[in-house]
Amino acid sequence: MSSLCYNDLYRLFKTLDQNEDGLISHDELQWLLDTMKVSSSVDELQCLIGKTSIGFPEFLEFYGALTKQEKEGQHESENDLFKAFEVFDKNRDGLISDEELKEALSRLGLWDETDHKDVKSMIKAYDANCDGFLDFHEFKKMMA
Repeated sequence: MSSLCYNDLYRLFKTLDQNEDGLISHDELQWLLDTMKVSSSVDELQCLIGKTSIGFPEFLEFYGALTKQEKEGQHESENDLFKAFEVFDKNRDGLISDEELKEALSRLGLWDETDHKDVKSMIKAYDANCDGFLDFHEFKKMMA
């Protein structure tokens, strides 16, 4: 979710407030979800915005909470990915060589010598700076 400015959020709120009463009701939120082809139950909507309709200030709080959760989730995800990177980067130089990749795949049971896969070509596919190694950013792209 990208960061929206106040005016963008206000326009979004006004679009959702179809009956122009200054509140977003469960029905109006359901309209948005239906438009997006997202199924939801009444219970889920009540958990999302509470038992009553929400005004613009609550909508801003709701959006803020959503973006905070997303950022925290991305941070946790990045930490987990870095831990995985460290499993491959045996010598801790910040780069994964073809030998390190082969060794890590073997330890994980994902490498079979009889497969004749070329580890160098695996690295080359994601090696953006063509140095023959995978740095963390290249590793992230590979794992995406």
